[in-house]
Amino acid sequence: MGTKILFIYLPYLTAAIFLGGIAYRLWKWSKTPVPLRIVLTPAPQTRFGVAWRLLGDVLWFPSLFKSDRLLWAGGLAFHVLLWLVLLRHLRYFFYPLPSWIVEIQTLGLYAGYFLPLPVFFLLIRRLTMERIIYITVLEDLFALLLLLAVSVTGVLLTQFFRSDVVEIKAIILGLLHLRPIVPDVHWLFALHFFLVMVLIGYFPLGKLMHAGGLFLSPTHNQRANFTERFVNPWDFPVAYNEHNLFPPEKYREMLSKSSQGSPS
Repeated sequence: MGTKILFIYLPYLTAAIFLGGIAYRLWKWSKTPVPLRIVLTPAPQTRFGVAWRLLGDVLWFPSLFKSDRLLWAGGLAFHVLLWLVLLRHLRYFFYPLPSWIVEIQTLGLYAGYFLPLPVFFLLIRRLTMERIIYITVLEDLFALLLLLAVSVTGVLLTQFFRSDVVEIKAIILGLLHLRPIVPDVHWLFALHFFLVMVLIGYFPLGKLMHAGGLFLSPTHNQRANFTERFVNPWDFPVAYNEHNLFPPEKYREMLSKSSQGSPS
């Protein structure tokens, strides 16, 4: 029964949380009022410059490079290695395999070996630097420990407890084609699979969602054209009650009298 829950019900529940959570958070962020120009300076003044800035923040983190180069190196190494590992895992989702997935297998394999190192560095940094400990919450440690557990169990499966690749592919393709199976696999693979499901389900609920929120951040997606008047898109007309004792006209009259020195 536990295997059935793990390999049939949990993946579909996780997919629903992942997709629904991302959609909800993006919708919520898109509806958040931005009544002021709050771009983080120095900032570009053109739309092309904003697009280039967002691209840089996604791919090579120039702002982080200027502020903390050691953290930049660790963060960049983590993201590059993680992407290579994810691309390698695409071999379980396609049949037959595209040629480019075959070509990236070796690179993705070595990336998996090194992936725990930057995660371990980020975790140690959280636990040893006083100024980082001050702003660290349990959620930060949970995400790093979860990533470390996923990467370490993946390395162990690759080197010491090898699973049947054909059977793993049958599990994934069965889930994709809505024909799930209950496999007989090693306990370490079951643990690795469970940790991956937890990570995917947690992604839209925590700080890992910065991957999508970056594009909707007004400090990054606005232009620094301060010479132009910023029109607040949320500044819509408000309907006032006619029987209101203090309508806008009353306030204007009181302000006018006050400026002229007349008693109210």
